[in-house]
Amino acid sequence: MTEPKPVAIVGGGPVGLSAAIVLARFGVRCRVFEQAPARSAHPKARGVRIRTMELFRQWGLEPELRARSLPPDALRFIYCDTLAGDELARTDELEPRTFAAATTSSCRVAQDAVEQALVRRASAEASMEFNPETRVVALDQSADGVTVRTADGDEYAAAYVIAADGVGSTVRRALGIELAGERVVSWWRSVYWSGDLDRWAADRPCIQFVTGARTGRHVQIASVDGRHRWVTLIASAPGEERPADLGPDEARAAIRGAIGDPLVEVDIHDIATFRISAQNATSYRSGRVFLAGDAAHALPPTGGMGMNSGIQDVHNLAWKLAFVLNGWADSRLLDSYDSERRPVADNNIAWSRQNGKRFGALRVALAEADAPRVAELLGEQRDHVSAVGQDLGFAYAGGAIVPDGTPPPPASPARYRPTARPGHRAPAVWLDADRRRSTLDLYDTRFVLLVGHEARLGELGAQPWLDTLRIGEPPLDHPESDLHEAYGISATGAVLVRPDGHVAWRAERLPSDPAAGLGEVFARLGLGLGASAAVPGGRR
Repeated sequence: MTEPKPVAIVGGGPVGLSAAIVLARFGVRCRVFEQAPARSAHPKARGVRIRTMELFRQWGLEPELRARSLPPDALRFIYCDTLAGDELARTDELEPRTFAAATTSSCRVAQDAVEQALVRRASAEASMEFNPETRVVALDQSADGVTVRTADGDEYAAAYVIAADGVGSTVRRALGIELAGERVVSWWRSVYWSGDLDRWAADRPCIQFVTGARTGRHVQIASVDGRHRWVTLIASAPGEERPADLGPDEARAAIRGAIGDPLVEVDIHDIATFRISAQNATSYRSGRVFLAGDAAHALPPTGGMGMNSGIQDVHNLAWKLAFVLNGWADSRLLDSYDSERRPVADNNIAWSRQNGKRFGALRVALAEADAPRVAELLGEQRDHVSAVGQDLGFAYAGGAIVPDGTPPPPASPARYRPTARPGHRAPAVWLDADRRRSTLDLYDTRFVLLVGHEARLGELGAQPWLDTLRIGEPPLDHPESDLHEAYGISATGAVLVRPDGHVAWRAERLPSDPAAGLGEVFARLGLGLGASAAVPGGRR
């Protein structure tokens, strides 16, 4: 048995690496197991949503990813027979370049670049031990912890396990947890290649060209780096069995047909066949083992929420594990992971399925030259890509929150309405004139209690997991920011924000005995007043 680590992470992709980074911010040691001998260069995902970019900004990754992203004017779809032929339609620029309610914007960057940035960031953490080319074959749980067994015959002890080992998760299957939903929505055959398309694409930047609306040969050419790297996608009809893998000659023929030039040079790097599913696990937890990312949910790519949802899964889970390991919270806090994250995945799955159906409807409308219908569908497609409500507006209805009795704002995938209602992402408000620091930068490794400028708290006592900040005093003293209004409290009210940036509790006005009232709130959340000693293996 090797040296124990508090958390074992099975899977070293974007989700597993993100979990390691967040745990490191709490000083929690972890061990990551990755079975693949090398990382795939095939860009499965090609976009980071606003909320995930806010996390990457907090982790110091944004400059590197921006440098490798598509330019802002590429945020559109172009529909054509072939790249060399008639252009049938194009969407307007689909995303806002700046968004007042967020600290950053989305980033059209390929998954391989994201993984490289995460690997470098996670590898810099002394609290993480990375085990490459190590396949986990079994887990044995007890009341005190988990033993992780590998194909090499080694055993590793951990208090908890995060399974981030993909849609075919060995861990999920070993736990007997089922996936509910559509196992096969369709199959996508994907070709990752390089070639010079400047003649047809240099003055038409876009997310992807959708070809063959009138010819019936539906092939998509998606830009990876905006210049030379491309992914060509060929979808099979729903319900079909797994199609045969494309051979190199077939792949080149499909690409050249979509371009409209039989002589263009096509340098193929990789060919893969992906099953598109719309499934969610029936549970995200079994004892001390938690599912995250594709191991927990398989989202259709028509929405760009797959990798993003997984990274946000572990952002939700990691702080809870850290609080329990550090002795700051009761273990019942961990029950909230499933109740909070699983409904979010259900919603993202349904929305992604609807986006996928719109592509088919657009092809039909274009083939029939139905201009009014085309215009209607192109307008709806803006809500697919610029889905700020879907991205930032989701809320936890139960779990580690204390409701305040206020109704939720109207829900819309296309529109985000900032609110500090418990369960929602706390509003982003700039704290300085040059917009370098936001309220979101305050929410990281502790709970933050924001109190009105006239509020009287009484004696709470110092807690290692709690920061108390008063509106009107540093750092909440920016004269142009009215945090009372933004957070929906009076001058005598308060808001409690979790480490993941979601509001846990809010009072427009504090009760007559604020210390006692807050003590009750902390107890309902499973937080320990006066807990300061870390349990063995937790925070160092």
